[in-house]
Amino acid sequence: MKQMLKLGLILMTYTAIACVGLAFINNLTSPAIAANEQAELNNGLKSVFFSAESFEKVKDFESKTVEGVSLEALYLAKNDGNTVGCVVKASGPTYDKATILAGVDTEGKITSVEFLELTDTPGFGQKAKEPKFADQFKNKSVTDRFETKSDVEIISGATITTVGVVKIIKVATKAAAEYLAK
Repeated sequence: MKQMLKLGLILMTYTAIACVGLAFINNLTSPAIAANEQAELNNGLKSVFFSAESFEKVKDFESKTVEGVSLEALYLAKNDGNTVGCVVKASGPTYDKATILAGVDTEGKITSVEFLELTDTPGFGQKAKEPKFADQFKNKSVTDRFETKSDVEIISGATITTVGVVKIIKVATKAAAEYLAK
């Protein structure tokens, strides 16, 4: 019995030391992680809406889920203080999951899409990030059908990824167009 208590206390001590160490490392690295995520977001915004000089996060945009797609944030793209479009950050299920930035100009045309995260299968699902697939959405109207095999080409061997990405882009760009129409 005495031996069990001794081993239990030793295990508890190691566990406490590990928890304190992990908390210390987390506090040490969290500012750098947040800064990297913000830099990645800023680069993505500029990539999606290249002609914009600045971006302003919309404060009255409520995060919501539409058809299984989470609309996380909306950013107004501006030139000389005038709104020239917006960018929506959206995430949803693909084969696994994806987080995408989709830009829409004031005429209802998609400027571009950028993947912030895509955790699908390397070699198949990851092809959605490639320009051959992602560039087909440029200059597409938000009122288009967004149907695979019709007006969107499918990635061979990654149909589920394709359908998921198309759904995310469709919902995100529709939300952007609705916001710009206000």
